[in-house]
Amino acid sequence: LESLAAHYGVVQERAHHALDDARVLAETFRPSLHLAAAAEIRLPLLACQPLTEWSDAPTARPPGQRSGFGQTSWRPSRKRPACPYPNPGRYEPGGRLAQGMRVAFSGDTSVDRELLEDRAVEAGMHVATSVSRLTSLLVTNDPDSPTSKVVKARSFGTPVVDEAAFMQLLQDVAPAPTGCG
Repeated sequence: LESLAAHYGVVQERAHHALDDARVLAETFRPSLHLAAAAEIRLPLLACQPLTEWSDAPTARPPGQRSGFGQTSWRPSRKRPACPYPNPGRYEPGGRLAQGMRVAFSGDTSVDRELLEDRAVEAGMHVATSVSRLTSLLVTNDPDSPTSKVVKARSFGTPVVDEAAFMQLLQDVAPAPTGCG
């Protein structure tokens, strides 16, 4: 973003601050589109999903915390505690996610990545930062991209789903076995 801002003469006031980063990106986007059009370069633009799709599901919050437009939101720190559930293995395409599954994300998402990760954690998933033989599922909107996570997922036989399918799967997650009995 710093390189884009310098190239297009956009002043960054607070680097890595969400609002300023969004402003800088918006101010660099239009001239980059004009340059692409002048060079007859077709850009791969993806449709954005409105955040209102996500607002109907309840989220876990500490008592007294509120969320919504104009209100304070709560989000756990990025250093997440260990998932309390054992990994039940790989996701079976067509089946349900289960608490404890290891989920990794790759590439751009139409919804903020932290929000996707938060939803996964709230459902009892373990969010992995890389793909290994233990990864249950890879979420990516570009399954044909040559990123290391996609390449590893393919080599390990790890199922791959897109963001929309993942959010659908999160609506019906199987509980982890209690281990008692």
